[in-house]
Amino acid sequence: MVKIQYIMKGRYMNTQFRISKLRENMKENAIDIVIIYSIENRRYFSNFTGSSGALIITENDVQLFTDFRYLEQAEAQVKNDVDVVRHGGGLLDESIAHKIASMEGTIGVEGNLTLTTYRLFEERNNEVEYTIIDELIMNIRRVKDNDELDQIREGVRLCDLAFEHILSFIKPGISEKDIGLELEYFMKKNGAEGIKANHVIASGERSALPHGAASQRIVNEGEFVKMDYGAVVNGYFTDFTRTVVLGDPSEKQRHIYNIVYTALEESLKHIGPGKTCSELDDIGRSIISDAGYGDNFGHSLGHSLGLNIHEKPAMRSTDHSKLEPGMVITVEPGIYIAGWGGVRIEDLLIITEDGYENLTKSTKDLQILNT
Repeated sequence: MVKIQYIMKGRYMNTQFRISKLRENMKENAIDIVIIYSIENRRYFSNFTGSSGALIITENDVQLFTDFRYLEQAEAQVKNDVDVVRHGGGLLDESIAHKIASMEGTIGVEGNLTLTTYRLFEERNNEVEYTIIDELIMNIRRVKDNDELDQIREGVRLCDLAFEHILSFIKPGISEKDIGLELEYFMKKNGAEGIKANHVIASGERSALPHGAASQRIVNEGEFVKMDYGAVVNGYFTDFTRTVVLGDPSEKQRHIYNIVYTALEESLKHIGPGKTCSELDDIGRSIISDAGYGDNFGHSLGHSLGLNIHEKPAMRSTDHSKLEPGMVITVEPGIYIAGWGGVRIEDLLIITEDGYENLTKSTKDLQILNT
């Protein structure tokens, strides 16, 4: 009989350390049991990548509940400190509810737990208290370990390669969707397992849409083409944005591009451990505001990412988190002028002990494409 292997790209994720960190936080917050359903958190704490399952973590053991479809996969992916438990098909919630029926103390659950599932848990055990643990888990996940950073580095490398490739592909007469599909094909062909969901390809006046998904619009000479895409490697997201122009740019196009470029470069000069997200957002935003376009920059200066495309912290005025070594953040100022167009330029950084490592190697100079 041939045994199927489920290979996790990259080095073994340090799930034991992550579980120990979770248990420390559970103890500090008087939480006795944690139930994890989300695929990202299951993967983070167990390595299991199947689409159905749940983890129960206590002070002494970790159990992964899944069904027949994923049993062999689970046993191949998780380590010995995680017990794989087979439940009946379609009865995951029932199996978890039965497991916790005799437990005591406080149970931590994720905020996306459905009301139906929550009521089932309460019905089986109304003697315990339930508390939301999303913030607790994200505080653990916000600092990436070396295994995670390896996946993100590789994803950005693919983004850089894709940008170099797409510069010779873009020409008047093709559609935004043509560009988006070519980027996706190129990255997957070169090793990406997927792309981020909010893949943005927006040209001409549509480049004023911060999240303008690729459409059938045809790109024309004299227009901006804004490309915001990301490769997914071993579950880890990356984020990359460059704006190019077809043919000779107008004076206004050069002016707007240079403002955004300056906002990015000035922001980078101040980034490092100990800096607060809100003060960095203010630095980048002030450059754009002082140039007269403050109302045209409506999103945060950047955000963290990992197993989700948007994680905490975020570089916005309301987030006063301090950057720490091992955090991964984007820096992505932009100007968006309705009916005219827009520019965004984005780099992805790892915070280090003495500053940062910029993973994005592609040029930030305005690329003027021959038509």
